[in-house]
Amino acid sequence: MIRFLSVLMLGLALLAPAASAQAVDAHQKMAAFKAEVAQGKQAYVSRQLALDSAEQAAFWPVYDKMQEALAELAQRRRDNAAAYAALVGDAADADDAEDIAEEAVAIEMDQAELFERAFKDLSRDLGPRQALAYVQVEARLATLLRYEVAASLP
Repeated sequence: MIRFLSVLMLGLALLAPAASAQAVDAHQKMAAFKAEVAQGKQAYVSRQLALDSAEQAAFWPVYDKMQEALAELAQRRRDNAAAYAALVGDAADADDAEDIAEEAVAIEMDQAELFERAFKDLSRDLGPRQALAYVQVEARLATLLRYEVAASLP
């Protein structure tokens, strides 16, 4: 038993630096991604997709419509995080906690539906590969927003 615990403790001690390095690496990657996007989301998307002029004519109207919906979702996500943060220090009312959880899930579902709609719309005009590329770009950008919101939580 003592031997097992010793081996376990040694294993955990060896894993700690690796876990710490992974956390630092993930933080560095997120910071690099944030810097890459800092020049402007539209410029970032344009660089990622490298659309020709005919594709751009079909893409940008869908993009603009998507951005309006994403802005609403981003605000809902921030409001939801603020509501959660307000509950953390207080004795949380079960109804309030349930409402916050339901809204968090609804935001995720609405975003998934939005991505699905954008994929379908863009697939018709640009083809599935370019549509997928755009949805993946937006998914990475959504991850950045989630990261920033999560970092602001207690």
